[in-house]
Amino acid sequence: MTIGDGHDLRSPRFAGDEVLEACYDNERVLQRGDSGSAVRKVQEALIFLGIPVPETGASGNFDEETELAVRSYQEARGLRVDGIVGPETIGSLDEEFVTGTSETLLSTEPKVSDVPTPLFPESPVRTPRASPVGPARAPEVPPVEAPKVPRVSAPEVKIPQAPEVPVAEPPLMATQAVPIDQPQVHVTKPITPPMTQLPHTVDSQGRKFHSAGTWRGSNYSFEAEAGKSIRLELRNLKTTESNIRVKTNTGEIRESVLLPDTLVNLEFSAVSEPIIWRFYFEADKKDSLIEWKLYSNWIPGESK
Repeated sequence: MTIGDGHDLRSPRFAGDEVLEACYDNERVLQRGDSGSAVRKVQEALIFLGIPVPETGASGNFDEETELAVRSYQEARGLRVDGIVGPETIGSLDEEFVTGTSETLLSTEPKVSDVPTPLFPESPVRTPRASPVGPARAPEVPPVEAPKVPRVSAPEVKIPQAPEVPVAEPPLMATQAVPIDQPQVHVTKPITPPMTQLPHTVDSQGRKFHSAGTWRGSNYSFEAEAGKSIRLELRNLKTTESNIRVKTNTGEIRESVLLPDTLVNLEFSAVSEPIIWRFYFEADKKDSLIEWKLYSNWIPGESK
């Protein structure tokens, strides 16, 4: 690893960090089990970009939550999804923060808290600063009665306002946890918990990305306002296989065996839309860790 060889990280957030520079030079990687300030910088950058590390926050420890956040970032940016910070991933993160001068970045970028709460980045468009105007000096006069020098004030500088740029965000899934043995209740507006937000994608059936989350433990449930054609994508993040069973409030039941790091797609349908879908999950292991993504032919915000 050589800093200053022309192949270096450029953003003030990462430049000069020996571990991250080595990752950029493809001499090492950051992955689950690693720890230190380099891991903390990556976690802070992900939180700043709106991809949370839900439980640990910027702890400096590369755990399962950090790996899931890295995977979400890689999928959102069209990178190889492996949960490892290598030259491609750190290079993409570095480009996210190469905006304006170093002084502007360091003075305007908000500090990231260690509290595991999702933060949303400010607009990269910065308001230009007015040039400082020094006070005018009175002319030198002979040692007689000094004339009064009028006070000179700085001219008023109009600061142009940055144009508002509309940012398209994916709709958030409306969800509410419901015990499996609880009878179904009519819900008009489900509650929305924190979840991973990703850009819109469309599958082969024209269904758009709706929402995503992580299922932990043996039992789990959530609700979603969606269309009549649903695809539920599941990935087992554990190193052992897991038998799962999914039931909906429409009476459909799907069962499957999830192999480690393998995708499984489950299809569901209804007779009308929009509809409040309720999903109940059961797994044969209490320590299961499953990532899910929901795709629908209708998502909140579209005309009904």
